Amino acid sequence: MAAGAKQVWAERVRARFPSCPGYFRDEIVDRLAARTVPPGLEKQAVEEMARSVIRHQLTDYDALLTEHTLSREEARQIVEAEVEDWFAEWQSRPR
Repeated sequence: MAAGAKQVWAERVRARFPSCPGYFRDEIVDRLAARTVPPGLEKQAVEEMARSVIRHQLTDYDALLTEHTLSREEARQIVEAEVEDWFAEWQSRPR
């Protein structure tokens, strides 16, 4: 993974999610830099990756899948509001 690509993704993530904590920002950047994203879909890729990190790291999504044997769809529906709350918080400008 090229350092230049990571820098570009880091700038995009910081611009879109100024309140995202560094640990999560780094995880989003690493995941994005490891993928090929078609031109024009960068913003969508950043948003989808942020939601994925939030879902897996900050909600009970994984436990719902493994411990409660829910389907992905069912687990996503349960954590959707929490994911969107975090998403909105990360989008806000630091005070």
